[in-house]
Amino acid sequence: GCWTMSGGARKRTLYVGGLEEQVDEELLHAAFIPFGNINEVQIPKDFKENTNRGFGFIEYTNDEDAAEAMDNMDGAELLGRVLRVNVAKPLKAKLGASKPVWSTEEWLQNSLKEDQALADAQEDADDLTPMEDPAVLAAKQKGLMV
Repeated sequence: GCWTMSGGARKRTLYVGGLEEQVDEELLHAAFIPFGNINEVQIPKDFKENTNRGFGFIEYTNDEDAAEAMDNMDGAELLGRVLRVNVAKPLKAKLGASKPVWSTEEWLQNSLKEDQALADAQEDADDLTPMEDPAVLAAKQKGLMV
């Protein structure tokens, strides 16, 4: 399935969190099918551990069913774990504006470059004014005298 959500699809797709690690698509489908027709169930897997990551997505055919499932299943138990069920946030928002600026690679690289430039500039400044420079010492002594 493709997760490009149009405006209407947004409310039809539920985020389900708090999954027990053995929960798979079939089990989630079985738990949520009573509320309406399901288009797709998706549980991101941790391939190393071969377990789920504790959450999944369920896309219903229509948003009334999704709303009913959310009302009934939020706080319900599955394999002894309490579920959190919300309307899934559109993926575009995650990748776009709501992302904190400091989490982008580019920003990090730029700020590192700036830090480096700053450090270089400070080193240059130190080279230009060695501490033993008589003019600097004189200025300091004058400063002390005042």
